[in-house]
Amino acid sequence: MRNTLIKIASLLLLFVIITIKPVLSQNLSEEYETMLLEEEENTEGLAFKPVIGAGLGSFTFFGDVNDYDRNPLRGLTSFRVAISRNIGKYFDIEFQGTFGNVTGNEYNGDADKTLNFKSNLFLGGVSMYYNFNHILKRQRPIHPYISLGVEILQFTPKADLLDVDDNQYHYWTDATIHSVNQSVNNGGVLLARDYDYESDLRKLDLYGYGYYPTTSFAIPIDVGLNVTVSDRVKCRLGAAFHFSWTDYIDNYKAENVFYNNDIILNTYVSLSIDLFSSADELTAVENFKNLKFTITDREDEDGDRVDDFNDECPNTPKGVKVNFKGCPEDTDKDGVPDYMDKQNDTPLEAVGVGANGISLGEAQLIVLLYDPDAVKRSEIRLYSKDTKLKQTKNTKGIPDKFKFVDLNQDNYISHEELQKAIDAFFDGTSPLTPKDVEELQEFFFNQ
Repeated sequence: MRNTLIKIASLLLLFVIITIKPVLSQNLSEEYETMLLEEEENTEGLAFKPVIGAGLGSFTFFGDVNDYDRNPLRGLTSFRVAISRNIGKYFDIEFQGTFGNVTGNEYNGDADKTLNFKSNLFLGGVSMYYNFNHILKRQRPIHPYISLGVEILQFTPKADLLDVDDNQYHYWTDATIHSVNQSVNNGGVLLARDYDYESDLRKLDLYGYGYYPTTSFAIPIDVGLNVTVSDRVKCRLGAAFHFSWTDYIDNYKAENVFYNNDIILNTYVSLSIDLFSSADELTAVENFKNLKFTITDREDEDGDRVDDFNDECPNTPKGVKVNFKGCPEDTDKDGVPDYMDKQNDTPLEAVGVGANGISLGEAQLIVLLYDPDAVKRSEIRLYSKDTKLKQTKNTKGIPDKFKFVDLNQDNYISHEELQKAIDAFFDGTSPLTPKDVEELQEFFFNQ
């Protein structure tokens, strides 16, 4: 019956994984497309909300009283719940609770050494998980992990000493169970175990241990794999060894053993779902970018350590510091990256900045109203005529204060020369005043 329940639960878990994956993937794809169409806010430094997990598994007991078959997949069912969150690129912290039962049944041909027990367990504590991202690439579907923690352990050891009619079991050397000891001439009634663990072993005190505590501590060491189902869902396959600080879980205390205390192995499968993080928070932490691994080739043309698929600012110059989006840092948020910004402390109230990041004054904003790129259709002829024709039209010559603008000294101020003069004005390296710039532009269109 127990194995049947485990199989049914496993099938239900598999069904949930298959069902929920396309739904969550579709929702995430729609959110991601929306983010690509809209201007994203800077999400650096955002942290995930708690991630909820639940699963089931199998307990295997290693102590002084054990089952003959200690197959990790054939133990009693265990249940696990957890709440976790990341605390960096390489570590997660998780608060978990695990509960279920462990059993042991031994028969050594000696009536005094025929032992059995069943103990209800609860293990609850906190663990630190390491994901090996220092070594392995983060954009992958399978993440191995290892964890170490501390937890509280509670147990209630009981034994099956009586049958359904409250007859005490007496084990004979021929492996049969009778209602009386085999030393008695009368063989008594042949009994069969009902596997109802009705007797409180701590109260019976069969070995003179006294009234020992049923609350202790344990050190859980968990190893396994986290498999990405979607950006919000992960499936974990784990094996957790719980090294307890007590030797009374089976109500039998061994002596002269290398490690006297009892050990519980929990092999389990679980799902963890992030229900609370927004889509932009998911993009802020690379641990949750695994959905992209199937469509990125991990090439990094500009060498800024952000692959081309995720790089929103390609062709970044070498040596320039970038954020997780691959864009150069902009300390004053003026739209001009630091490596090009000649004024790294542009005030927030500035109306605008030039291409060099220097805030614009009132006079410079007035100059911006004169756009040299806006050329009337009737004036296109100025660009199609040869230089000789232009020189003949410029009968009065260039005013002395503008002659330095004529860089090639052909007695004609070209569109490129005008643009360079205006750029120099904005850079603060030109002797021209705002009024001079207005006159220069007027001369350009009338020459």
